[in-house]
Amino acid sequence: MKPLNALALATVGGVIVFWCLPAELRARLTARVRHRMAEGMEHMIAGLPEGAPPKLIISVLPKLQAQNDQIIAMLREQNELLRTQQRHVR
Repeated sequence: MKPLNALALATVGGVIVFWCLPAELRARLTARVRHRMAEGMEHMIAGLPEGAPPKLIISVLPKLQAQNDQIIAMLREQNELLRTQQRHVR
């Protein structure tokens, strides 16, 4: 058997076994994998130089989130004002 076929077979088998596990165990394993991936990403990002694009993007994301939250709040307020205006016109 070719090594690539064996790897594919092992992967498919692993996925099948994973989905046969109880939901609680699957959730714990998934959370653990996500945590390890996040730690790995933090470690990788920390090793990048200051001007690296991933570091720039990560530093800008919280500001963008705050701006988006402000825009959504303003749009909701504007929609409410328009609704009250339309009620008064009718």
